[in-house]
Amino acid sequence: MNVANYEQRMAFSAHRQKVRVKRSPLAQRLKAIQETPAHVKAAVLVIVYFLAFGFMFQSSRAEFESKIAGYINTPNKTASQAGVTQTKNSVLATQKPTQKSPSPSPSATQQIGGLPGDTGMNDPGPSQAVQYTANGYAYGQCTFYVSRRRPIPQNWGNARDWVTRAKAAGFLTGKYARVGAIAQTTAGRYGHVAYVERIEGGKVYVSEYNYVGWNRLSYRWASESEFTYIY
Repeated sequence: MNVANYEQRMAFSAHRQKVRVKRSPLAQRLKAIQETPAHVKAAVLVIVYFLAFGFMFQSSRAEFESKIAGYINTPNKTASQAGVTQTKNSVLATQKPTQKSPSPSPSATQQIGGLPGDTGMNDPGPSQAVQYTANGYAYGQCTFYVSRRRPIPQNWGNARDWVTRAKAAGFLTGKYARVGAIAQTTAGRYGHVAYVERIEGGKVYVSEYNYVGWNRLSYRWASESEFTYIY
């Protein structure tokens, strides 16, 4: 064997390997990154920082909303009465329940179902702010409160669209109230929803957000015919 020729072939082979590595797409990209101007690198770094900050902000918001939902969904007797099946509701939806004469209305500050009562302040009516965002129901709105009292989809939009969206999602609806049902009205630009706490003599006692003020929980008696109901 010719030793000199063998060593030359090995050196030539190593040289060709280096050339292939330098000409590879990955090597070309790394070279382009190294030659990128300093101000471009700084701009990319700032964008990465903003993306990281946005991710942490969304995580913190999700944790905050989960804690709020945990407070609102405190177990109570009223919520337990709402655990009826859709099969039973399909029969009852067309039947008006037997109702007793209304008892004296609770005071404005009385607590129902473990939730804080209204403070009694004379605030204006519901805000005209949009009740639905790309991330779900807007915080402090009536839709935000009811969606945490009932396990429903997060894409029903503003309150005025809830009955239509509920029917499309397979929920039963009707004109007669049920304890634990969602009371909905299309009055106003965006509509309004509330949670049915009690029914007596053609009246419904509802709890709701944003009726006496934004992000305020309040209770009131209303006519049963004022709403359409989602069971």
